[in-house]
Amino acid sequence: MTVFVKKVQNNIRSNEKSFGKYYGRVAILSEVGIEELADIIQENSTLKRADILAVLSEMGPAIKRQLQKSFKVRIPYLGVFKMSMKSEGVENIEDYDVRKHVKALKVQFIPETTVDQGHRVKELVRGSKLAILPKNLFSEVISDDDENGQGKGGVEVTPESQGGNDGLVVEQP
Repeated sequence: MTVFVKKVQNNIRSNEKSFGKYYGRVAILSEVGIEELADIIQENSTLKRADILAVLSEMGPAIKRQLQKSFKVRIPYLGVFKMSMKSEGVENIEDYDVRKHVKALKVQFIPETTVDQGHRVKELVRGSKLAILPKNLFSEVISDDDENGQGKGGVEVTPESQGGNDGLVVEQP
């Protein structure tokens, strides 16, 4: 499968080292929901679409319940979900107060990783190929950019930054 890369220019002036330089970002071409996933899974299994939808619909709430019991949840071929938090430090252990010193509770996802020929490889990217986003797909890309082309992270996407090296494919290890 091909993962498309769009070229973007950093326009954050506060970072002199990277300002004005071009970087690659993964181009998101579309979004797939549980309906589409159910269709794909049904093609590759003996399960009916309705049964798959029922399981996928309950997956999020089931993971949430386990995380809220301080369990980590491992899903083979996908990865591990676990709670993490941001906390302020205190000098003395007796002074630590959860209500006062915990600043954020977060969910962390760690993709499943295997060792292949001595290298750690994340299963979700194994076998991926990279290619520069062709210009004719540029208008179809789902973007986090606002109406001015300003992306999250202060990156400007311009048609000029999309050109060159079309069709370059790089195998991932």
